[in-house]
Amino acid sequence: MENNKYFKVVCKCGHVGKKFFVRVAFPIEAIDRKNAANIARFLPRVKHDYKDAILSCERITFEEFQRLKVQNQNDPYLKCTNVQDQNMIHDFEIRLEVEERYLKKEQIKTNKRDSAKYRFKKQSFRELDYDKEYLYI
Repeated sequence: MENNKYFKVVCKCGHVGKKFFVRVAFPIEAIDRKNAANIARFLPRVKHDYKDAILSCERITFEEFQRLKVQNQNDPYLKCTNVQDQNMIHDFEIRLEVEERYLKKEQIKTNKRDSAKYRFKKQSFRELDYDKEYLYI
């Protein structure tokens, strides 16, 4: 493993709800960036089946690699084994980020509801206008 290089791979991690993710930087030892990203994709907690699960991948020094490794060993999110442990983490909500793909779907749904309300309102006005015309004939 003399030819291996050190990489910092930032991934979207899950188990925090469908609409959210936690950004975690993993230290990876690999031959190249592509291999490092592939290794990181299949680490525990990473959202494996998302195309954009890997946010960034950059080469780092051995000292940064060691520091990042210690940082992840002390990260309570990566240590917790169940929801109760996760809920006990102080200020964990600050680390949560909203997944953009679900944000867009919510906006579309509200727009559909708004357009349905508009169509219903328009239809009721037509009926009122029809009743008025019928009364004057």
